[in-house]
Amino acid sequence: MSNFSERILFAAALALAAAGPSPAQEQQEDRFAKVEIKVQHLREGLYMLVGEGGNIGLSVGEDGVFLIDDQFAPLTEKIKAAVAKLSDRPVRFVINTHWHGDHTGGNENLGKAGAVIVAHDNVYQRMSRKISWRRSIRRCHPRRRRPCR
Repeated sequence: MSNFSERILFAAALALAAAGPSPAQEQQEDRFAKVEIKVQHLREGLYMLVGEGGNIGLSVGEDGVFLIDDQFAPLTEKIKAAVAKLSDRPVRFVINTHWHGDHTGGNENLGKAGAVIVAHDNVYQRMSRKISWRRSIRRCHPRRRRPCR
């Protein structure tokens, strides 16, 4: 590559970087800004939280709070605020029903806050691998006659 071509590429890259985030990136960043966590009372000590993605099961008792799934990581503070309106106890346990990000995204945040994360071994194994969601669907599709790995 010639010196002139390298300068042109560098200038183009610099211009793109200076332009800031694209509208698509801004939309992704704003995706969770407007999400509101709504609480639905089911019965004494049992609730459902609705936000973005999978719903969250919530059990509130004298010994703490138990969550079933925890949605996306950027929503953790909003989820904790909703829980705080119902109990002054900490989130002690989070159960992951499966590995999708809308069910496990808040694991790291809640784990750092002291919650014990519980899931089936297969959920742990799946989350331990670096694999794209689309690729896993292709690999596990029934027509491929291969079990999911």
